[in-house]
Amino acid sequence: MEDLATNIQSEQYLDLLLEHVACPIDNSISLTAIRNPDGEIVALKSKDKEYPVVNNLPRLIPDLEEIRRRDVTVWRGQQDNMVKEFQSEGADAYTRTDHEIGRAVGQIMAQTGNGLFLDVGCGPVRLPGYMDASSDSISWIGIDPIFDDIARQFPFAQALGEYLPFRPQVFDGVLYAYVLDHLADPLRSLERVRTIIKPQGKLYVWHDRRKVDLRYILWKTMRTLGFSRLYNDYFQWAFTRKSLQSVLKSVGFAVEKEIWLCKDYCSDYATCDEPVEFLTVARCI
Repeated sequence: MEDLATNIQSEQYLDLLLEHVACPIDNSISLTAIRNPDGEIVALKSKDKEYPVVNNLPRLIPDLEEIRRRDVTVWRGQQDNMVKEFQSEGADAYTRTDHEIGRAVGQIMAQTGNGLFLDVGCGPVRLPGYMDASSDSISWIGIDPIFDDIARQFPFAQALGEYLPFRPQVFDGVLYAYVLDHLADPLRSLERVRTIIKPQGKLYVWHDRRKVDLRYILWKTMRTLGFSRLYNDYFQWAFTRKSLQSVLKSVGFAVEKEIWLCKDYCSDYATCDEPVEFLTVARCI
């Protein structure tokens, strides 16, 4: 991703991030601020690596060349498409401030949790609808690998879902908004989330629930055989109700409720070809 000089984050947002960030490789290791002669923070130092801070935006992405996974190559190939998708600002973009179901997700979160939340994969968006709708109860921090010229209205750090750069037990809640399926390694990301969330914290996964059909069986078989096959043009992974519950349980979460967003919150539900949107709410166990 290119540096964009117009991408400026306030010192206030950076100061808040500094209270919570840690080494993305090992989040038990603190980061030390490095300042230039004018006193501006220009990097954050771990034990043996420095991460740049550009216009008050920490860039906390480890060296992907050291990650020997075929999934990383596939993941990289998706990033340009993701940028184009966000930049197109289609009417159905789930992060738009006026997105009906997005705002419903924020309201549900505000009713079931409060405090400091992390948005994993917030995208290059000024203020997602779910953040706006939950702002009375929830304060947000967002991370995303996309580094874009957006003046976000919440503290932001460039980071990967698999290497969340935050100290243990700092968040009251974590949200994956149509993100878990995009990750190179969802299990690794969830394992890191389990360390950064507080003991009574909650996890929210907004997602499409997949059917066990021919597409899913073929994808699952190829994955089981070790091939980095995409589920479709947009997602690397696919989760059925059973498989999502299984992976959440394996990392220390128990599902509290599953909310069918289409039925209760979408005005187009009656005419939708495939109403499959769900919000899964889980708690630490």
